[in-house]
Amino acid sequence: MAQNLVLIAGATGQIGASVARHVMDRSGWDLVGLSRRVQQHVPCPMLAVDLLDAEDCRRKLGGMQGVTHVVYAARYDHAGGELESVDINLQMLSNLLTAVKDRPDLRHIHVVHGTKYYGHNAGPGPVPYRENAPRSPRPVFYYAQQDFLIQQQGGQAWDWSISRPHTFCDLVLDEPRSITLLVAIYASMLKELGLPLRFPGTQLAFKSRTQFTWLPMLARSIEWMITDRTCANQAFNVVNGDAERWSALWPAIADYFDMACGDPEPERLARFPESHSDIWCDMVSLHGLRPSELSTVAQWAYGDYVFSPEWDVVSSMDKAREHGLTESIDTRQMWRDSFDFYRSHKIIP
Repeated sequence: MAQNLVLIAGATGQIGASVARHVMDRSGWDLVGLSRRVQQHVPCPMLAVDLLDAEDCRRKLGGMQGVTHVVYAARYDHAGGELESVDINLQMLSNLLTAVKDRPDLRHIHVVHGTKYYGHNAGPGPVPYRENAPRSPRPVFYYAQQDFLIQQQGGQAWDWSISRPHTFCDLVLDEPRSITLLVAIYASMLKELGLPLRFPGTQLAFKSRTQFTWLPMLARSIEWMITDRTCANQAFNVVNGDAERWSALWPAIADYFDMACGDPEPERLARFPESHSDIWCDMVSLHGLRPSELSTVAQWAYGDYVFSPEWDVVSSMDKAREHGLTESIDTRQMWRDSFDFYRSHKIIP
């Protein structure tokens, strides 16, 4: 019998699925994924639980034996550009935590947040972002969830931790919310049209530094946080560690596709499929690519979000390094590996 049993809330999402894949490769761990709907592609045993329903959580989780860890990577669905509900996201965590917090074997609860904690999406701020930075005045559900964890942990045998990644990337299929996939398709189409790889943001955005989180590294970092007691009751940034300006990264992407690097030409990527769907359909047929629709193969509005900041978005990894997390990722190699993956699976020519 495994020594640890981890519940992964949000196991059908990118982060939850990545953590599940990692845990399944580790000895001494059992896991159960939690999601409102059980989906076949998730690589772990699944339990359908509605985190918005306190009674459903209590009935299905309250009596579960042997739960030692919880990784919470769930969030309430919201349309792009909308503020995420503080109340609903807090209620989801509250319902799960209330159901399991008194289990005798429970040792740790981990919650995945992000750099919206620092207001990176609202405007420029002091960089690098550090975990003890003052909170943004904007309503952010991360604050309510962290305060709730602190409140509930008092007097308990378990502790908590929080990770704060940014623009995460992974080698997965059928996941449209991926900036590497979006750029791969965007570059492939511009090359097909004989155009340079223009940058779809502003000149200021082009000159700004940005960062990424490789999801397999995040999964390993989460295991570190939930098992190393020096991480107890703390938050940690988890990014690759080599923030670059788009103006430096973009030519390297153009080189991969054997294209000229164009200048910044701001465009609404959310509207890109409207005028390019027929071209993509022809490319799929011509190059024998996996059948897909341009409007759904990538989440184009997500590109607008990623390319919009006209200021540096950089997180400090000093705290994580001081506590023992030494891993870093070569971001340019991450992009190359991603493009190789899409080519090998016939997503792009």
